[in-house]
Amino acid sequence: MQGLTLSREFYHEIVAPMLQLELPDYINQLAIGLVGEGSECFGFDDEFSQDHDWGAGLCVWASESIAAQVEPLLESVFARLPSKFKGCPVRMAPPLRNGRVGLFTTEGFFKRFINSGQPLSTWQQWYTVPEHFLAVATNGEVFADPCGEFTAFRNALLEFYPDDVMKKKLAARLAVMAQSGQYNALRMLKRNDAAALLAVSRFVESTIAALYLMHGKYMPFYKWAFRGMNDLPDGESIAAKLNGVLSLDITQGADVLSTAEAAIEAVCVEIVALLQRKGLSRSKEIWLMTQAEVIQRQIENPQIRNLPVLHGVQCS
Repeated sequence: MQGLTLSREFYHEIVAPMLQLELPDYINQLAIGLVGEGSECFGFDDEFSQDHDWGAGLCVWASESIAAQVEPLLESVFARLPSKFKGCPVRMAPPLRNGRVGLFTTEGFFKRFINSGQPLSTWQQWYTVPEHFLAVATNGEVFADPCGEFTAFRNALLEFYPDDVMKKKLAARLAVMAQSGQYNALRMLKRNDAAALLAVSRFVESTIAALYLMHGKYMPFYKWAFRGMNDLPDGESIAAKLNGVLSLDITQGADVLSTAEAAIEAVCVEIVALLQRKGLSRSKEIWLMTQAEVIQRQIENPQIRNLPVLHGVQCS
């Protein structure tokens, strides 16, 4: 059983009845779920994930106005929870929480990831929060939220980037794909430069990032970005082509040049097709620097549009 399912069942079968009995004055003011850091919050955990910070666990979110009153009552409940649930560890004892489960204020929980205790409102805020932090702040599941405060904040983030910010970040990713994959990786292979692997890595990462952006999903950090891509429309097809790029034997240098060029172009062709299906470009140009410029010109806010095309990468 995966951690998110385990935690949901733990909440409904064990914790919810205790909270309803012992915190009747507060239960309708709390939100409970599992969101944040950890593979189980993305639904990516497996048997290898169970060596640390894994098991039945809950986040309890309260507003700052009641958190101090609720904390001792909640700790009394947590202290009487079983150490095992359905044969799996329960990680609600203080030494096992590691800042991932337990009581949080709603404001403090989100501020930890997006540097704001209120939903993001300006394009500068949206532009500068690293994408993987937005992924962490919005993953997982809310099991109960009667007052809706936590869910409203979460939903504001799930609406995804403002259109101009999304296009700026997408233009930057397309530019990096052109620069690293279609240009630099191939030139480095001609020179038998083993560092071509760095260029290939940047190409693959930017391709994945572009796919997430076009589908309105925040890309998790690198460890899970490729895994999560398979859950996106078009993800499996592009992942298969990226596997062709990743399986290149860079140590062969110039001998693998034609194979590398074909593998990279196959990815770019599919990205251009997706840009067209999404209504982001009418151009059939495979050179992705041109596509980046097409996207950049569509940005309405001149402050964002006039930033260098590669600028968005530093903020992703």
